[in-house]
This record gives sequence, structure tokens and C-alpha cells, in this order.
Amino acid sequence: RSIRTSGIGKLVVTIVEGVDIKSSDPSGMSDPYCEVSMGSQEHKTRVCPQTLNPKWNSTMTFTVKDMEQDVLCITVFDRDFFSPNDFLGRTEVSLASLLKKGKGPWHERLLLHEVTTGEVLVKLELH
Repeated sequence: RSIRTSGIGKLVVTIVEGVDIKSSDPSGMSDPYCEVSMGSQEHKTRVCPQTLNPKWNSTMTFTVKDMEQDVLCITVFDRDFFSPNDFLGRTEVSLASLLKKGKGPWHERLLLHEVTTGEVLVKLELH
């Protein structure tokens, strides 16, 4: 079996930007950030204040444990100072689905689920 299916590697994730993120503040804007996880590994982007089209350009690295089973989860929140952060949507990408698309890097436009609007643009690379 090749290293691409059985070995341990790295997944380099760039959360590029959000598009039409749901507004959750009285101003009609949000202060969005992403929590990005794969298994027990978790990273966060910075908060982009007062926007529905955040430009995060945040790169993070995850250790791949199982190419067939690992799933990257991206959840978007609105940062609030005086109340719990508001949920603005979530999306997932399985590593197995990426490998079926051929050699990366992959540029993906991911629809946010459990909300009415929003997408996250990501760049994914396996090393």
C-alpha cells in the first residue's frame, strides 16, 4: 500500500475567506472566525470584525492519521464579548473524497450547513 493511503502525513489547510456569512449582530454584520478540527486536533482563525465576507487567509497544519476515515470539520462562529458566540454554520470535507479528485492542491468552495447562507473557500494540500 502506498503512503497516500496508509502512512501518516500532513494536511495543510488554508481558510481563505468566507462569502455571504450569516449576519448575527444588530448592525447586520458579524465578527466571524472559524474553528477547524480533524479528530482531536483543533485550530482557529483570527476574528474578522464587522463583515459578512471575511478574508481570513489563515494556514494551519493537521496530522493525518487515516486517509480513509479522517474528516476536516470547519465551523464558523460570530465572536461576542458579552454573550456566547453565535453559530454561523459548519461544513466538512473527507480526505477520501479529496483523493478521488486526483492530485492536489485542491481549492474548494464549501457551502455552510444548518444555516441559510454562507460559504467558505479553502485550499487543501497533502504532504
